[in-house]
Amino acid sequence: MTDRNSNEPPRLEAAPADGDATSSTIDFDPANPFADNEALSSSESSSLHSAPALTTTVPTTVPSPLARQVEDTIEPAPVNHAELSEKIDQDQQTPAVPASTPSKEKTEDNSPGAEPKSRGFWARQYAVFRATYAPIEDPPLILPSGTTDEEKYGYLKTNRLGLYIIGVFSFLSLSAGMWLFVITSKYFYWFGFFVGLLEIYLIISYTITIVGKDYNFDSHKKVLADYPITNETAPTIDIYLPCCKEPMEILANTYKYVKELQWPDGKLKVYVLDDGGMDAVKQLATSYGFEYIVREDRPRLKKAGNLRWAFARTSGDFFTIFDADFCPRSDFLLETVPQHLADDKTAIIQTPQFFRVMESQTWVEQGAGGIQELFYRVVEVNRNRWGASICVGSNAVYRREALVEVGGTAEIGFSEDVHTGFYAVNRGWKVKYIPLCLACGVCPDTPHAFFSQQMRWCMGSTTLLTNPEFWKSKLSIVQKLCYMSGMMYYSAISISIFINPIPGILLLWVRPEFFKYYNLAFAAPSVVYSLIAFRFWAKAKYGLNVQFIMVIQSYAYLTAIKDRLFGRALAWVPSGDNASHRNNKYRNMRILAWCWIFTYLGALIAALVYRCITDKSFKIYNAVPLMVLDAMNLFFAHRFLLCAKKKQG
Repeated sequence: MTDRNSNEPPRLEAAPADGDATSSTIDFDPANPFADNEALSSSESSSLHSAPALTTTVPTTVPSPLARQVEDTIEPAPVNHAELSEKIDQDQQTPAVPASTPSKEKTEDNSPGAEPKSRGFWARQYAVFRATYAPIEDPPLILPSGTTDEEKYGYLKTNRLGLYIIGVFSFLSLSAGMWLFVITSKYFYWFGFFVGLLEIYLIISYTITIVGKDYNFDSHKKVLADYPITNETAPTIDIYLPCCKEPMEILANTYKYVKELQWPDGKLKVYVLDDGGMDAVKQLATSYGFEYIVREDRPRLKKAGNLRWAFARTSGDFFTIFDADFCPRSDFLLETVPQHLADDKTAIIQTPQFFRVMESQTWVEQGAGGIQELFYRVVEVNRNRWGASICVGSNAVYRREALVEVGGTAEIGFSEDVHTGFYAVNRGWKVKYIPLCLACGVCPDTPHAFFSQQMRWCMGSTTLLTNPEFWKSKLSIVQKLCYMSGMMYYSAISISIFINPIPGILLLWVRPEFFKYYNLAFAAPSVVYSLIAFRFWAKAKYGLNVQFIMVIQSYAYLTAIKDRLFGRALAWVPSGDNASHRNNKYRNMRILAWCWIFTYLGALIAALVYRCITDKSFKIYNAVPLMVLDAMNLFFAHRFLLCAKKKQG
């Protein structure tokens, strides 16, 4: 989810032209009888809700066919849904121009970093630099649309064989180089501890991946055929839409897609759970026929408290959570609920959090969207085989019966989704994963927002790992290893910040006779793996922006682990509340990054100068590969080093 200012003009995104989010071009009709199947009789199709045509006003006396009308003493003002839909769907990729903007400016390129051509060359370059590294204003909004058919089925095939052959080879190569470094001097033995930690994580991770397998989509289609959704078989569903001060454009866009969910009449209710308590949100929710809830104990437990409050006041057999920015396909429930009906011990059906990568996005959005594909396309599928899929909150369908005894989602102030899934499995329920991309959201659009998001995710997982209940749980050994792999990932990434540059520098200072240009051959497969192999494997654009993002990610994880070790609580941060991001953690990590990079680069330069002066046998060409590698790492880190947080007004 994003960190945006609600008064910024939106950049609107139309649904991609290569498909329709609510239509089907793949012949899966026998398994999905309600998805635009022309073979349906009129009596069969009439029982399934389909969004009515948007009209100029919304009746306030007739209940919505999608959800029972909220009982409210305030009559909402008429909302022009036709104009709202047209505004959201208009085909443009540039920011919308505010009404106050002179008409002559509407022809200018208002995309991020664009500048009027009347400016000089250097003025334009400076403006592009400011837009990238020190933006004065928040980036304009890009509203998501439901996934296309191609995107929906894009994660069914992991195509992991080639990727992990290169990955395993790079792991073995790098490990050999690290251990050779450790044994070159007794002063390096301490380094073996950190190498061992990394290897434990990588061995667990690669083992789970190698023994994993692709999702059995034929089995999924059989479930859909065996458990068709009709008026008689359809359970009651509650849709939870938690929000807290997100921009109204984002909420209106999401509600439009939620309104189009296909489900039998009278079996679906939608609840807007507003922790911001905004009248505008209440009016918007009521205009769509959704029920509006504001809890009395705000802000207790943040998002988890909001969800638990709604759980105690709703009664559907199942409930689904969509974060404020996630737009579901109309067939979302038709693809997920039958899996619940097929197995009454299933507590949660999780689907991917899909993020579309486009040229019109900021570099942060592009990198953050691309980096998620590996987890949802491969990691979750592998864990699903062992019953250890991770619940990520949004885009999931929950069985009420499985959570009644604990009062709903986990009672924790952050990462309640991971804990909810874990505790459900520990109580004997199942968490299943379906790699069908049935909803599309938006990623954080600024470095600071992405930093905050990753810090929260890391804090949630590490909290679970350090909880004695995890180690005493009834989970199998393989399930615990799956959870541990995810948690150790955060530690491995943060440790890598410091251990990667050390071997070359220490060799140069202590054992220069072992400092050779070909030593970097041990690291070459890792470079190929991260920069080349992933580009060919990924369906999303996997460019340099991903590498820039990974540096921010590393320092965010380091912050979360540090806070966890020192017992500093981390509250959930609502994406739309800019005030909640006002802390110094991002700034402090940038300072640390500057200090660390200058330290090891300074140590490297000093060692090179010292060897060139004092050691006539030293050949400078031996240092060239290391200098190139350090220059590359500095290039990847420069966005984080230079991108300061925009000052709050």
